[in-house]
Parts: sequence; C-alpha cells; structure tokens
Amino acid sequence: MTDLIERGDAERVLTDSRFAVPEADAAATRPMGRFRASSSRFTNGPAHDRRRRRLETLLHTIDTSALAADASSRARWSAASGVDAAEIARHVPVACLAGALGIAAPDDAPRLVADVAASYASGAESDRADAAIDRLLAAAAPATGDGDGESGGAGSDEDAVLLVQLLVQAYAATAALVEGAIRSTGAVAASITTAELLADTLRDDPPVRLTRRVAPDGEMLTLRLDGPDRESGAGRPLRTLAFGAGARACPAPDLALAMAAAIIEELRA
Repeated sequence: MTDLIERGDAERVLTDSRFAVPEADAAATRPMGRFRASSSRFTNGPAHDRRRRRLETLLHTIDTSALAADASSRARWSAASGVDAAEIARHVPVACLAGALGIAAPDDAPRLVADVAASYASGAESDRADAAIDRLLAAAAPATGDGDGESGGAGSDEDAVLLVQLLVQAYAATAALVEGAIRSTGAVAASITTAELLADTLRDDPPVRLTRRVAPDGEMLTLRLDGPDRESGAGRPLRTLAFGAGARACPAPDLALAMAAAIIEELRA
C-alpha cells in the first residue's frame, strides 16, 4: 500500500478515471454486505455510473432552502433543550435529509445510520449494522422511485439503497464539518461569517481526511485529503479536497453546506 500525502498528488489520482475504488463483495449474503454491493460508493464502471446518475436525480428533488430552514429549526430547538453541539451535529443533518427524501420516521434515522456507519467503510460484519440497515431500507422503500425507468421504476430496491447511502455518507462527514467549525469559533474574530468559517474548516480541518483508490496495476493507494500542498503559495491558495474531486466527488456539497451553515448560525447565536 502506498500513502499519498500531498494534496496535488491526491487530486491527480481522484481525477484520473484509471484509478478505481475498492469494490464491495458482490457475493455478500448478509444485509450490510448486500447494501454495500448495491450502492454506488463501492462499485466501478457502468454500475457505478448508472447508480450515480440515479442518486443525483434523487438529490435534485430536495429544496435547499427548505432543508436549511429545517436544519435551523431543529438546531434551535435542540440547543434550547440543552442538547450539546456534538449531538446536534450528528442528529440534525441526517434527520433533515431523511425527511427531505421522504424516508419514514426521519427522527429514528440518525441512530440507525450511526450503527450502519460503523461498518460502512470497512464492511466489517456486525449484527447491529445488519439490523439497522434492514430497518433503514424498509423506511426508505415507500418513498423511492419516480418512474423514469432509470433504476427499475417506482419503489425499486435500488432507489432505497441509494437513499440510505446518502444518509450514511452524510452522517459522519457533515457532523465532523459542523464540529470542526464550532471548534474554530473560539480562535476567530466574531466578525468572520459562517460561510468563511466553513470554507476555512473545509480547507484546514477537512471532515474526511483520507480515501482509497486502486491503481491500474492493482496497488492500493491511500490518499490524504488534509496533507501539504507544495503547489500552493503566492497567488495559489491551498487546495480544498474535502468534497473529493473528479467524477466521484461528493454529489451534494451544496446541501451539506446549507445544513451545516444553518446549524452553525444557530449555535453561534
């Protein structure tokens, strides 16, 4: 395994289609393994491309302003109820996104997503993750599909997988972004805007610090997204890779930033 710690090297790999993601086991039989194999995150080639297009279609149904308003309301109520910032950061984005995507019982989603997220990246077997993924897929199924033929029609199992994938991938990353920005508030001037605070956090304290790719020769690469950038300097700021780069970059950075900004505005008030 090779570690690439320089941001320019990482970006060049992320934008090169010859480098693949480590794939999930297509023959997996347990619920968590089947979920990973059916997602876009752990597939390559035509299967990934089709699922990614469908995922983007599902995301385009979300009203960003309404999502931000929901995040603001939930954060305000939670803070007034004595809920700490870390819990707000973990719960509010997932609940908001679940509600916006039409997933049943959105306030139950954060706890279930936390159980799934613990095994999502590694694929480690877990009875708890299996039970959680079954419940999440059942909650997502009634709201899936729009009949456009892209993924099998209304109510398709694949749509349910993609909806839950969105929740799982938003869980840790959005929470870490909010927590990182909140940590920084004590070290910055009160006049700095929330948008500036988020931009600085994404650049200097990214919520996702590494990812992996498989080189054309089969070598596994670990890409650091928070390393040095030798190409930065006068006239060229440190590049930001928090949302990835290339064809597999985060599909909805605007939604993540809208929720994070709304939550931070409430916590800074």
